[in-house]
Amino acid sequence: MTTDDLERLRVADVPDFGYELALGGRHLASGAADRRLSAWRHEVARGWHPQHSRLFDLYTDRYLPAFFDEAARPAPAPIDPASPPAVAHLRDLARSSALTPFTRGLAEGHTRAADALDRILTSLRTTALDPYRRRITSQVATAAAEALTHATLGGPDGLLRSIHPSVGWDGRHLRLNTLVDSLDSLEGRPLIFQPSALATRITFNPLVDEVIVSYPAAATPLTRDPELHVPPRALQCLLGATRAAALVAVVRTPAMTTGRLAATLGVSPAAASRHASVLRDAGLLTTTRNGQTVHHHPTRLGLDLAHSSPPDG
Repeated sequence: MTTDDLERLRVADVPDFGYELALGGRHLASGAADRRLSAWRHEVARGWHPQHSRLFDLYTDRYLPAFFDEAARPAPAPIDPASPPAVAHLRDLARSSALTPFTRGLAEGHTRAADALDRILTSLRTTALDPYRRRITSQVATAAAEALTHATLGGPDGLLRSIHPSVGWDGRHLRLNTLVDSLDSLEGRPLIFQPSALATRITFNPLVDEVIVSYPAAATPLTRDPELHVPPRALQCLLGATRAAALVAVVRTPAMTTGRLAATLGVSPAAASRHASVLRDAGLLTTTRNGQTVHHHPTRLGLDLAHSSPPDG
């Protein structure tokens, strides 16, 4: 690493939720025990459908699917098996003779295989990711702040020597304790350290425009986000009681339908739709349509606003 490389070094302070979702699938696929994630794994496994285990066909010891970004968003979109990251991953599986009927169907663009993957990822996201988003965000932000402190006190050398025990730095070469042995040069690409709540080891991903090193963000267990039972008083004053309740309902149950929102609020579907429309115009919700059914999702602003103060007790 050159002086210029060190100047381009940075640490991400927000989660890569697509990567977190992929890691969640790997933990279930491998069956490996990790004390820090034992409570998380127990909660996710309770709601796991055996038929969804086709997802594990996308994993090998060497390859992790890196195309779950769209499915991991608060307002998710269908996976596109023809996207460059998906094509590259399926090609890697084919080269390692790891294709199964399911992954072959994805590689060949079969609609049924793509629809099945979307259903599986929806289930994984709603159990393994959505109930933990704020905790994951907090762990990543805390890890980034700690790294910034080391960088402030010791410069790039201080950061690289303290960021994680599996990262070695001798002032010239960066050594990573990864499963795959390789030798790489940055060649002008920025080096980005990505803290991850669901990571248990270092991973190295040399992309065309950047090189990403992911590492475990915390040594503490990952627990569920605090439950919202009633809207905070400040939120009710800001939005009104019914709209505050609507926002909290969608935060608690991402992808909530208009019909379910109406039943939760005790209003007509038309009234629920109007409240959702106002919240959407304010940037607190987004909506997606699946046929005749409309699903509502909280935006990051909506999540932050709903959690801005503890619920009234």
